[in-house]
Amino acid sequence: MPTDLLGRDYETFPAPEPLRQHGPARIMAMCNQKGGVGKTTSSINIAGALSQYGRRVLIVDFDPQGAATVGLGVNANTVENTVYTALFDPSVDVHDIVQHTQFENLDIMPANIDLSAAEVQLVTEVGREQILASVLRQVRDEYDAIIIDCQPSLGLLTV
Repeated sequence: MPTDLLGRDYETFPAPEPLRQHGPARIMAMCNQKGGVGKTTSSINIAGALSQYGRRVLIVDFDPQGAATVGLGVNANTVENTVYTALFDPSVDVHDIVQHTQFENLDIMPANIDLSAAEVQLVTEVGREQILASVLRQVRDEYDAIIIDCQPSLGLLTV
């Protein structure tokens, strides 16, 4: 058992067993109506830790500010297809939207300011609560975890 600087024993989390195959992913949403509480930071760090243990992780940036996208090294302003495209254009393959990052086993579905228009469009959509779920079903079997980094509100997108 490891010891701290004062010589006291402490427990650590055991390393997870290696996987033989990936998927289906557990889907987690990081939500809070207040901004600045660490949703994006936690999302990126949890995803990074899981990916270092060999888990395939997808972060879905569901915030029009695109902080998770930028935090993983993707320029949100130059991305042609984003999570907004995945929600409203069924002709686009979700695999074309997912961006590989410079980190092994860690991908992102990017977002930018275009996502702010989604709230208005979702008002009239039938089954709007299931649109993101149907998008994620297309890639769920390829990942071990999908982390949705939500915007700081309790609007339609978060619901």
